[in-house]
Amino acid sequence: MTLSLIFTDLVSLSLAFGLAFFIRSILPRGEYLHQSLYANLIPIISFFIIYYVIRGLYPTVGMSPVDELRLLSGATSTVFILFMAATFWLRDSALFSRLLILIAWPVALILVQLDRWLLRILAMKMGSWGEPVAIVGTGPETQKIESYLKLSSRLGIRPVAIIDGQWSPDETFQVVLEKTGIRTAILIVSEMSEEMKHRIIDQRQYRFQRLILISPLGWVGSLGVATYDLEGLLGLEIRQNLLNKWERLLKRCLDLILAVVGGIVVSPLMLAITILIHLDSPGTTIYKQERVGRNGRTFKVWKYRTMVSNADQVLQEYLVSHPNLRAEWDATRKLRNDPRVTRIGRILRPLSLDEFPQIWNVLKGEMSIVGPRPIVNVEANRYNHIFTLYKLVRPGMTGLWQVSGRNDSGYDERVHYDEYYIRNWSIWLDIYIILRTVWVVLSHRGAY
Repeated sequence: MTLSLIFTDLVSLSLAFGLAFFIRSILPRGEYLHQSLYANLIPIISFFIIYYVIRGLYPTVGMSPVDELRLLSGATSTVFILFMAATFWLRDSALFSRLLILIAWPVALILVQLDRWLLRILAMKMGSWGEPVAIVGTGPETQKIESYLKLSSRLGIRPVAIIDGQWSPDETFQVVLEKTGIRTAILIVSEMSEEMKHRIIDQRQYRFQRLILISPLGWVGSLGVATYDLEGLLGLEIRQNLLNKWERLLKRCLDLILAVVGGIVVSPLMLAITILIHLDSPGTTIYKQERVGRNGRTFKVWKYRTMVSNADQVLQEYLVSHPNLRAEWDATRKLRNDPRVTRIGRILRPLSLDEFPQIWNVLKGEMSIVGPRPIVNVEANRYNHIFTLYKLVRPGMTGLWQVSGRNDSGYDERVHYDEYYIRNWSIWLDIYIILRTVWVVLSHRGAY
């Protein structure tokens, strides 16, 4: 896994500098570039790899994609800044073109991350990605962790053995562990006997080199948690980013920039959609519905109308004539083959183009680019105590639910995604979700 990532990073960085060299060569005074310049840059790439190693970017087993995005972007930018500073200190623009470095910088930020994603997708399809691990525990939490790791294979943790947390394996089991190459164990402490904890942690009977303890503190954030040694007691620092006014200001600035720039870019498409909706079916072009916003205040969310004008009546009649679909509606508030959707709506909804008018909600400060799903008042009861958290932030045009299954997930999962987002919010989580949204929309995953 480490060698594959190093090779991919070397190729990505080489391509970034190669593309930058080509772009610089066709710009004014590009003909004065030395032909050997690109060759002189090749040794510089080794500094990126060395710094990636220092930042723990190999092999990233178990690392959150948000943390990887943050660390990878920071490490890449740091080396480019140092490289740029060195060119000013050496004062040799003939050897190192500063404009070339400025061009290569954003290209490298994109290529290195993108190629890592592509590498994992290819390796997972080939079944050659992931470190084999054992899970120690007995009960629902063990099953939940095993299922999650199998579905989240990009983390690089492949569960290949389940050890009963109430039973001590014999020596034969140790031989099996060694043959399968298991060096890491995930401990579900709440499902382990005291004897089993003693054998694994204190006696190190099964020679695990790494132990990952699953905390029962599911109600706290997990991204960016820092540990403290308090005279033998484990302390966990949980950062409440939502209470930091500067973090909230940064998020609002990102919203405004993306809303203004994005609105300008998609304005011709929005005009075309408006015309098509008007020609497709009678009724208004924009559909407004009351949703719950920050601090519990309600607001009118804007969307392109993708349903017939008498949608409520059509739905009730359809459910009466198709009672077998009532359970699907009650569970998700969605229907895979919804009779209310218009012809143009069947095109707009999978591509999420019907969400474009919400740019206006973002500009007004009622919504954010990224956030929890905007819900109606009757859905608040399904959030239970989580609704207090929900009201802390603005709903989003996109969010963790949209990039984690969309309509393929049940309602309880949607609530879980919203809770996770709020407890673990950071500007890097927003950036990750925005990047993932592009991929999910293009792939039509879970869209209907």
